[in-house]
Amino acid sequence: MYQINSKPSLRSVLLLGAASAAAISLSAPALAQDTGTETVVVTGSRIPQQGLYSTSPVSAVGQQEFKLQGTTSVGQTLRSLPSTVEDGDGNTVDNGTSGIATIDLRNLGAKRTLILVDGKRLVPADSSGEVDTNQIPAQMVDHVEILTGGASAEYGSDAVSGVVNIILRKDFQGMEVDGQYSESDHGDAGITDTSAILGFNSGDGKGNVTIYGDYDHRSAVPESDRDYGAHALASTNFTGCAATSPATHFGGFCYSGSGTVPQGRINSAALGGTDPLTGLPLGPGGECASVAHPTAACTTIFQPDGTLTKYAGQTFNFAPYQFYQTEGTRYAFGATGHYDVNSHLNFYTRLTFSDNQSTSQLGPSPLSSNFNINCGNALMSPQEREVIFGTTTTAGTIAAQCATAGDTAATQRLVSMGLRLTAVGPRITDEDHTAYQMVFGTRGDLAWGWTYDVSAQYGHTIQGEHLTNDASRSRFQSDLLVNPDGTCETAGCVPINIFSAGGVTTAEADNIRLNMTALAHTDQWDMQGYVQGDFGGIGLKSPFAKNPVAGVFGVEYRQEAAAFEPDDNLATNNLVGFEAAVPTHGRYDVKEGFSEIRIPVVENMPFFQLLQFEGQYRYSSYNRSGAVSTYKLAGKWQPIDDFSVRASMERAVRAPNISELFSPPGGQSASSAFDPCSDAGHSVIHTTALLCQQTGVPAASVFTTTLDCPTNQCQASVGGNEFLKPEISTTRSAGIVLTPTFLDGFTATVDYYNIKISGFISATPIDVILTNCYSTSVNVTQSALNPFCSFVHRDVLGTIKSNTGFVVSAEGNIASDQVKGFDFEANYQSDLGNFGWTGAGSIGINFMGTIVSENDFTPLDGAAVVKCNGLYGLDCGEPENKFKSNMRVTWYSPSDDISLSLRWRHLSSVTDDTQVHSGVNAATPCGFNFCYVLSANQKPSPTIPAFNYFDLSGTYAVSDGVELRAGVSNIFGKKPPLVDNNSAPPNDINGNTFPNTYDALGRIIFLGGTVKF
Repeated sequence: MYQINSKPSLRSVLLLGAASAAAISLSAPALAQDTGTETVVVTGSRIPQQGLYSTSPVSAVGQQEFKLQGTTSVGQTLRSLPSTVEDGDGNTVDNGTSGIATIDLRNLGAKRTLILVDGKRLVPADSSGEVDTNQIPAQMVDHVEILTGGASAEYGSDAVSGVVNIILRKDFQGMEVDGQYSESDHGDAGITDTSAILGFNSGDGKGNVTIYGDYDHRSAVPESDRDYGAHALASTNFTGCAATSPATHFGGFCYSGSGTVPQGRINSAALGGTDPLTGLPLGPGGECASVAHPTAACTTIFQPDGTLTKYAGQTFNFAPYQFYQTEGTRYAFGATGHYDVNSHLNFYTRLTFSDNQSTSQLGPSPLSSNFNINCGNALMSPQEREVIFGTTTTAGTIAAQCATAGDTAATQRLVSMGLRLTAVGPRITDEDHTAYQMVFGTRGDLAWGWTYDVSAQYGHTIQGEHLTNDASRSRFQSDLLVNPDGTCETAGCVPINIFSAGGVTTAEADNIRLNMTALAHTDQWDMQGYVQGDFGGIGLKSPFAKNPVAGVFGVEYRQEAAAFEPDDNLATNNLVGFEAAVPTHGRYDVKEGFSEIRIPVVENMPFFQLLQFEGQYRYSSYNRSGAVSTYKLAGKWQPIDDFSVRASMERAVRAPNISELFSPPGGQSASSAFDPCSDAGHSVIHTTALLCQQTGVPAASVFTTTLDCPTNQCQASVGGNEFLKPEISTTRSAGIVLTPTFLDGFTATVDYYNIKISGFISATPIDVILTNCYSTSVNVTQSALNPFCSFVHRDVLGTIKSNTGFVVSAEGNIASDQVKGFDFEANYQSDLGNFGWTGAGSIGINFMGTIVSENDFTPLDGAAVVKCNGLYGLDCGEPENKFKSNMRVTWYSPSDDISLSLRWRHLSSVTDDTQVHSGVNAATPCGFNFCYVLSANQKPSPTIPAFNYFDLSGTYAVSDGVELRAGVSNIFGKKPPLVDNNSAPPNDINGNTFPNTYDALGRIIFLGGTVKF
């Protein structure tokens, strides 16, 4: 509820937006009960209203909640709300992070949540249109309003799943300095935040300027600092552990990485098919017939002395290189101001600047690709020559073998290999986002009770991405071509020894090391103006209502532009540890007209304390994707003071962003999938050998390990589509608001929501393409008869994990999504004297919960519906909990100088979608290669049980100008659940868990204080 100061009033509440509202102390519904006559503007409508419950569900989080949580950013604070997640990024995701903190309502994607500051758009962080909430420091936030559900008729594109409106502190006088430090009980994960606000009024009292500054720094936490993160866990190695060496075990099970070996190389030299250079047949892949004398028909691994042994599942442990918390530094400066010349002319402005730097780190570059090695390479051992050049049991010199095959020393053979370039070092990515925005406007009174608001704003973001310690693909290839005398075939190369574990020297590593950069910028222009008022002057009023019909009429023009410029190495895919990035340039604009009307039909009559209808309409004309209309119809009926009923239906849109429109085809990206023709994929997607061969797989390689995609990530060729149309969503909601007069201090809301998105813009997931091409359930025996197979392009060895072997995945309006459920919220405040505890202070209770009844995604028209409710995994990504809730109980001392608060966070259980979608019984402990010898608290399981976290915090007002705060989150130090590290996309999972859903760092302790002058 909206409260006075830090302690809630026990009966009355302040209206949202009132100048004296210093804080909102609980996460409560915006729009609490009101008996006054002051009007306010609430997110979702531009028409001021009396009373504090709107026709659409709106919740709010205030400054006091930030302090009790000990969070220093908007993203951290909102992440724990039941309807909201911090979307796979920020400071908790290492692999694939872009270094920004985004907000995702309903788990529909951050780009479908519109972020506003004081009702106006915040500049996007990149060409995807997503917004970095790190631009606004926590101390400058008065409160945050969250409207879940469509709001495009009011605010335009992107408000599909809802709106997050950050309301800043205004008219501040004096100076306030705030500082906070937090760290884990391990002594790491330190975060330091220092901020200051300075405000002063003009001499004539007509204006105010408020200036703020913020500095925030967090330290990195390697995954190896936690016992549950020291090794990367994967089900691909959970079976057959007894056959592997003890060094590849941790707690009784095998760890897995990218399919590459520790300090060595998997030599899949002869994978079947025909050598493209010599035309000679290559041997089939498979297991070695003899460990002592490996043959051309097997996958082998190098030892330090250069000898070969059978590959027995050993893999590289990349976990120690990666972070549970990335290192980062944030600077933010800005100002707000206004000057009221008179009631008709009020100038206002907002200036925002931020610089957000983040450093992530991954394991050394994984080299899982095809390269050519020449016959006369002097660095190969005799045993290696034997395997590569086709003899089975007969040893011989390379010269003899090449002579038999008709080869010369310069003849090149295609070899598939797996190698971690440990000598090059870990891959480090530095992300730097610099953003600024300027807002200028004027507003004031017109005639007959109408007002106006005209504004213009410009925002600009510069993104710099610097990648260190990758490896050049072209240099690596040159360095593999070594003459018999040990010199290079190509001038300037350095012969590289990959034929023994640890054989790459510092000089060899330096020669192939590659550092890269990419620059991007985003520009946003927005101009809008509207008038607001009522029609009482012309008598437009219901005879049964005291208030006249009110309305809003306005226009808006917005332009978005973005560009992404990778360096030549990134653009040409001359690297082995990251995917190709393609330059992107684009611009679009939209012209809009919007209107809103509110009709009070009946007021202050028996059984009709209020009957009111609302309507909104917006017409948008996009120069790229055409015209589209959005609208909202809503109503509210309050029969008595104790409760009211509300309902709404809205059509919302999301226009395609710059990246979706203008990214050229040909960009490559690793994507979660199994190759159905591989050994690992055949058990997931049942297909036929005939179909595999028809799509380019050599007969000898069908269903073998040689086709396995590393970490279940095959190669996708991605690109944009200039012909995309806006996504269309329909949101229906209905709810009850309880404000019982017989229970003083209690309010509650129950709301049903149903959001359905059609024309969902998506690149067809390659796992969907592969399933529909190869699955025997499609009843297609020839690839020529199956259009999905036309997107599968295999390389000469039959794989889809290289530059020339990939699956085409282009953007299109091809999917649909639907979520349904119920939101609950209850608030209770009371003096403990009402319970006989006189002089014991007061108590405030807040409960928020969300039940998800349906979460269905259809990746492609005609494809099977992916039901994600209660699941996580390769199809569903982050855990989609069926039920999430927060409950906070706060005690206030009689003198109001001390508060003590306990928060309970609940997450319902979720199950791996691979098992559910493949028909495996998830209740069976060993149902999907999940049998372990582990302690109970470290047992990865296909089902993550329900999780409960408890946080304790409090504040102490030492004096009128000094307040201290402290707290502990996850007070029982509950460890996160362990899952298969390959069981979800890499930007969702990190360190064998989901750090955006569960507390990956364990117990966190914070201490802070505020001094006011």
